[in-house]
Parts: sequence; C-alpha cells; structure tokens
Amino acid sequence: MFKIEPLKAKATSMPQPDTYGSFDPALLRAAKDIYSFYCQINPDRERRRQPIGIAMNQLDYRGKLIFSSYPVLLPEECFVSVTQLDELS
Repeated sequence: MFKIEPLKAKATSMPQPDTYGSFDPALLRAAKDIYSFYCQINPDRERRRQPIGIAMNQLDYRGKLIFSSYPVLLPEECFVSVTQLDELS
C-alpha cells in the first residue's frame, strides 16, 4: 500500500531588498520621511516598536511601516529596509 505523506512547508526567508541603484531617489526620500516621522512621534526608543522596513508604493510614493518578519507586498510595492535608510543618513 501507498502511504501519503503530508506536505512539508518550505522554509522561506525574508525578502531581500533590492540594491540602491534600482530605487528611485524620490522613493527613497519618501521612505526616509515616513520613517523619520514615525521616530519623531515615538521618541522613546525603549518603548517604540522597531519596524523592519517600509512597503513603498512605486506609483504614488505612499508607504506603510512593516513590523512582521514576512511582509506581503502588492505588485506595485517594493520593500525598503530600515538598514538601507540608516545607511543613507
């Protein structure tokens, strides 16, 4: 007889951000502005949740802070990590 094994979930890694050259400079500035504004309205570093990055809409430059390890992006969005934004300073 055959035995059917359940499917095993493949380990997925967090999406890797694109290189700096592939991002529009205006998009990076908008992402940095969103992150800076978040840091300004939450000045207490110990109590502030640290986002891993920002999901930026490439069409209208709107962004959303991402706190989960596995962000789900829409087709018109790209992921800009906080480490990329810190390196731009």
